[in-house]
Amino acid sequence: MAGLESLIPKKTNKEISQKKESVFWIETDKIKPNPLQPRKQFNQKELKELANSIEKYGILQPLIAKKIEKDVPSGQKVEYQLIAGERRLRAAKMIGLKEVPVIIQEIEKEEELPISLVENLQREDLNPLEKAKAFKRLIEEYHLTQREVGKMVGKSREAIANNLRLLDLPEEIKNGIEKREISEGHARALLSVEKDKQIEVYKEIVEKKLPVRAVEKEVNKSKEKINKEEKKFQKLEKEISKILKIKNIKLKEVNNKIELTLIFENEKELKNFLSTLD
Repeated sequence: MAGLESLIPKKTNKEISQKKESVFWIETDKIKPNPLQPRKQFNQKELKELANSIEKYGILQPLIAKKIEKDVPSGQKVEYQLIAGERRLRAAKMIGLKEVPVIIQEIEKEEELPISLVENLQREDLNPLEKAKAFKRLIEEYHLTQREVGKMVGKSREAIANNLRLLDLPEEIKNGIEKREISEGHARALLSVEKDKQIEVYKEIVEKKLPVRAVEKEVNKSKEKINKEEKKFQKLEKEISKILKIKNIKLKEVNNKIELTLIFENEKELKNFLSTLD
């Protein structure tokens, strides 16, 4: 599928001017949340700050919503489903505003998700994990490439790929990212840590409030140590491989002990090896 440019039509200056005029004041209780909203965490302190700003200066950027007409016994009921601007809506309700400025757009069901996601991603106020989940949805549900997603949100393909890698972290660490216990920089550093040690390092970061550079420094030291160990065992691995007639073996130092792992390509290779032990 082509990029979201095919879903979101480009606007001429005339159309933009018309959009500016198509702003309606809609009652807040008639605006329903967007079920496709990628943001799951709303920082109450930031919402309060936004509410204070709205109280002082008003809502400078209108919300975007879709008009929904429902048949009811008494006739027809009109509601609006939010497409973009949930933080502004929440902040407006916080200070008791009864109406908010809204641009009404005719958006097809299949267009709601990409428009909502891109609007949020471009605002740069999602946490790293929410971004990763949003990128994943665009890739999986709209069959986009990482490069296409990057083009839409103004990021490189590598940046999208690195962000998606955060989804591979253990749940405990992902929860820490959502709660802002660790930053995106910390999370990226943790990706370079061995899987079985990631939780341990994560807890140390939180407990000691370690800066990102300190974590990166320790990770690099650990990598250098592992590389030295690998080089140290390379000659031995070749010798053992030759003696046992097994292509893939691995030597590793664990708790001051040497661990030998034999890796068999298939069951036949395993049986051949076992027969040599008779």
